[in-house]
Amino acid sequence: ALVALEANLTLENPKGSTRTVPLADFYKLPGSTPHIETQLQPGELITAITVPAAAHARKSHYLKVRDRASYAYALVSAAVGLDVQGGTIRSARVALGGVGTVPWRVPAVEKALVGKAATEENFRAAAALAVRDAKPYEHNKFKLELAQRTIVRALLEVTA
Repeated sequence: ALVALEANLTLENPKGSTRTVPLADFYKLPGSTPHIETQLQPGELITAITVPAAAHARKSHYLKVRDRASYAYALVSAAVGLDVQGGTIRSARVALGGVGTVPWRVPAVEKALVGKAATEENFRAAAALAVRDAKPYEHNKFKLELAQRTIVRALLEVTA
């Protein structure tokens, strides 16, 4: 959810020096170093999480879809934030989790929502863009439809 709200992490090393990293950049893709999952350097700790004040952060929703209710990892999660005025979406933030190796924002969905009426039809059209270029494995192909439905449901919750 914090990725959608453009959160920043403050990291502090043992000498007391700090640095700020956008949460969207904190997790690393496996690539050639699958043993390195984050931007943390040896000895660093996360000492603060900052969420900027933004219009789309005022109305937000996080939805986690899982096999069972308690302590299960998400099959798919979606975090959305909208700024809606007069029924029209002025800004949008959408992030997905549980679908890939790291949570990520979905700029194509965000762009498709801006300037549109906050309707289920528009939410469905935009959500389809989230998985447009996905290349799933046979065992997790179901997550494409689940991700779209999760985004739509989260958007409907925000605008209810």
